[in-house]
Formats: sequence, C-alpha cells, structure tokens
Amino acid sequence: MSHRRALRFSKTTCPYCGGREVARDDLKGDLICTTCGEVVSRRETRAVGKFDVAQTLKRNGKMDFRTLREATGASDDKLFAVLQSMIQMGLLQEIGGVYSLTKRGQRWYRQRLGQEWGY
Repeated sequence: MSHRRALRFSKTTCPYCGGREVARDDLKGDLICTTCGEVVSRRETRAVGKFDVAQTLKRNGKMDFRTLREATGASDDKLFAVLQSMIQMGLLQEIGGVYSLTKRGQRWYRQRLGQEWGY
C-alpha cells in the first residue's frame, strides 16, 4: 500500500507569500502552499475507527448516517469508508439507511473491549 500523499491544486492564493500554487492534501483535507510550505487552512476532523463506530452503535442502537456522523465527529468520507469496511467484514448491516451491529459485530466489539480493558 502506498503512503504517498495525494495533492490536488486549488484556485486559492496563499495569504502568506501570495503564491498561486496552493494544493489540497486529500488525506487530511488541508490547504498547503507549495511555494512557501505554509498550511493555509486546516480542516479539523476526528479520525474514526471500527471500534468507535461499534461503541457508538452499541450505546445508541440503530442510527442513520447523519446521526452517526454527528455522534462520532468524523467527516463524511472517512466515516463512509469505515462503514463500508465493517459491512464487508460482516460486522455491520445497513437496512433502509439505518446501520446496526450484526451478532458477529457485537461479538467483535466485546472482544475488542476486553482487549482494551486487559481481559
């Protein structure tokens, strides 16, 4: 797997040096000036993992995407990728836009919780 950073150029100018070569970092969502190296704007999004999603669903029950996004504080694309991964692993099911843990997902969550607490 490649860990190279994907950059897309933006139409924004750098407020520090006035350079027109400002790129968006696709991994983090930051705007970076490629001339002077300053971070023009930083998008604060919380990284979310499978355990975070499982914990939120275990506490709150079935949730739709918007409610789950607000509860976890994740960006749309990051949360969507985690949800798709969990569905492929059989940990999560989505019926009519509402996500819930499967029996396998509940077992997986209890195992991870036990590892976190040292059981």
